[in-house]
Amino acid sequence: MRVTMTDGTIVLTGATGFIGGEVLRRLLIRDRRPIVALVRAADRVAAAERGRATLEALVGPQGARACEARLRWVPADIEQPRLGLDRRTFDHLASTTTEIIHCAASTSFDLPLEEARRVNVAGVEGTLALAEAAALRGRFRRLHHVSTAYVAGKAPGPVRAEDLPADDPALFRNTYERTKAEAERLLRAAMAHLPITVYRPSIVVGDSRTGRTTNWNVVYYPMRLMAWGRLPYASCGGPALLDVVPVDWVADAMLALGARDDTAGRTFHLTAGERALSVHDVIRETYAGMSRREGAPVPVKTRALGPVRWAALTAWARLVGGEKVKKALDGFAVYVDYTRCETVFAGGDEQALLAAAGCPLPDPARSFPRVVDYALAQNFGKPLREAAVTRRAPERPSLVERLASELRSASAASGIGPSPVLVQL
Repeated sequence: MRVTMTDGTIVLTGATGFIGGEVLRRLLIRDRRPIVALVRAADRVAAAERGRATLEALVGPQGARACEARLRWVPADIEQPRLGLDRRTFDHLASTTTEIIHCAASTSFDLPLEEARRVNVAGVEGTLALAEAAALRGRFRRLHHVSTAYVAGKAPGPVRAEDLPADDPALFRNTYERTKAEAERLLRAAMAHLPITVYRPSIVVGDSRTGRTTNWNVVYYPMRLMAWGRLPYASCGGPALLDVVPVDWVADAMLALGARDDTAGRTFHLTAGERALSVHDVIRETYAGMSRREGAPVPVKTRALGPVRWAALTAWARLVGGEKVKKALDGFAVYVDYTRCETVFAGGDEQALLAAAGCPLPDPARSFPRVVDYALAQNFGKPLREAAVTRRAPERPSLVERLASELRSASAASGIGPSPVLVQL
């Protein structure tokens, strides 16, 4: 899909991030309009330096030089009123902007509520202020906002893109979900007088063709632990759905849907839906990737445990495992709720529109192995000198083996015998 509009300016937030960078890459190829990328920086010099590094990573040094005339990096702060822009810059953008694409957000799951709001809600308030000011000039076409499918929170069963829970903390897993839902409520109210489209991707992973990623969070964390021999057990529950979608498709889908006049005032799921993977699929595919890398079968050494057994194991681990074990469990804890997900994100309308636009969802069963292979080849973004350690890691005693050894020693000293919990596991 090629955008044909040539007038006005596109304002993009989050261009240095994962999704925002892929959107920027496509805009530079498919659109002729000038782009203003708002970036967190102390001043224009720092913004230009950060932008240049981002652009070179996206399109290479030669491509970056070719794009310089169309792209301007402007220091901003989405946590501040008017996006942290001075009045002169804000007014100039309002007079020239025809589209805003808001990709910036905090994806941390464990931020305090007010801190998460300062990014995820205040950023939307700032983009709405700019959109309203631009609309008064009469040239504004659309505000595009990247949300998340997980604004559905803990909702069971099929969830439609139109569904949005009430602001009740009991309905959400964390402050990330809650504040992204709060931001959507602001956008829903503004749709009465502004052209807005909301996109809800699920868990975004690497490119469907190459597996390339710059974001090593969420599903990559347990994959890394498995590859390094540090996750003998993984949490799961129910169908344990992990709805993952490739970043190239998310960016293409946003531009395809955003180019249509009939998508203003609507919210779209960018999800795998009924084709979602599960915790069991991710375990199997990670070890299959390790086998491909080694050129020989690598036995699966990670076992999925239901909630009761997982709780029992982690309770004993915290008692006898030491500080490193506790730190590892704390790092994994923010993901546990997502290993027990039962929600299916309905997306029939989106899939039909995108298929008609030549942008069908790549088959997760075919694209996810490429994601795994790239992650293993890149050592999950860690320095390559650690690769040798990564390959030796499965030979080391596992966490559970070390815990069992410590527990046997403690039990022998106390005379109480072996733990019935670990025996049952």
